[in-house]
Amino acid sequence: MNDPLTQWQQLLRRYEVSSVASAVTAPATQATPDDQPALLAALRQWLETHPQQRAHALAQLDLSQARSRSAYLDILAALFPAPESGTVASLRHWQAASLHRAELTDTRQLAALGLNDVPSWSQTVERFARLRAEYLEDSFSDIRNRCGAKAVFRIERALAGYLGKAAVFSSHPSQKPKFMFVPGLRGTGFLDPAWHPLVKPLEAAARDIQQEYDEAVAGGGHFEPFLGQGTDHDLSAYVSGRPGASWDALFFYRHGRRMDANHARFPKTSAVLDGHLLCRIDGQAPEICFSTLQAGSRIEPHHGVTNARVVVHIPLRVPPGCYLDVVGIGRHFWRECQAMVFDDTFEHAAENPSDMPRGILLMDSWHPDLSEAERAAFKCLVEAVTRIERLSLN
Repeated sequence: MNDPLTQWQQLLRRYEVSSVASAVTAPATQATPDDQPALLAALRQWLETHPQQRAHALAQLDLSQARSRSAYLDILAALFPAPESGTVASLRHWQAASLHRAELTDTRQLAALGLNDVPSWSQTVERFARLRAEYLEDSFSDIRNRCGAKAVFRIERALAGYLGKAAVFSSHPSQKPKFMFVPGLRGTGFLDPAWHPLVKPLEAAARDIQQEYDEAVAGGGHFEPFLGQGTDHDLSAYVSGRPGASWDALFFYRHGRRMDANHARFPKTSAVLDGHLLCRIDGQAPEICFSTLQAGSRIEPHHGVTNARVVVHIPLRVPPGCYLDVVGIGRHFWRECQAMVFDDTFEHAAENPSDMPRGILLMDSWHPDLSEAERAAFKCLVEAVTRIERLSLN
């Protein structure tokens, strides 16, 4: 049988952790149920030989029977980060542990971490809240310093609302962003397409894009569920209708990643997209696709994540009766090759009651009211949130 250090090194290699010294920052959730007891035992035995505060705390943890074992390790990593880890890793681990806060009830483990009473827990929560706020506020400080506080005031207010420091919300009852609300942007659901700089070039190329969509549907491209792979229950919460109802997509960009094969396969659409200013946020945007709502399908009411971006539709193949419904505001019936722009943070749904598929080019884009400085600041802010909270805006 291997000694604990060798065993731990093998586990490090399996879970792609760089070094034994960074062991405590390795996400314990990567371990399989069979490996986890061995991983924890090897980790404890190795770190007991190191006279560091985090090693001492870990030596006192007894996680063999504890629920949410990885959450206690995440707290340890947040409280006593390895020197090379920095603020981002500390905040990321604290956020991961917070997701299981209701399960952290083992007083022995909390005592080992120095969190076994209300004052110490409250102080730690407050400390990480301050650290998180400072990190996010600093994420666009260069832009604030270069352009002035007035230039990014709306982004400052959006962040204040996100952090719970101010009541920042829409006065419209149907507008409820899942992530962040930026105050002062025009629009009550639908936006005038003439406001948006992308509409004119997209409409000018609409027939070429339509031709490539037809080629994709005929077998030239790979469509997948727009919402990804999930259980039938997960998907039915978003898509309903007749048997076989579905919402499918062929992506040009997915979570900000360029799908090169699809760009190569459909070069006319690609040229239009890459020739204009897109909403680029690392790991998040743009999100652009050929979107097909199959016959007899309905997309159930839902809200988007932030009004800093809007959604542009270029309808490509639209059977009679297909529409987008912005709840409490009205319905828009798509017309082929005529752009439609809306703010998806308003509750909305869509339906194809026909016997034919409905196809559109769907893309997110910056809200046209945002200045260049605001777009840059919001990009920096969202990327900072993503680094510490594993955020997904789609």
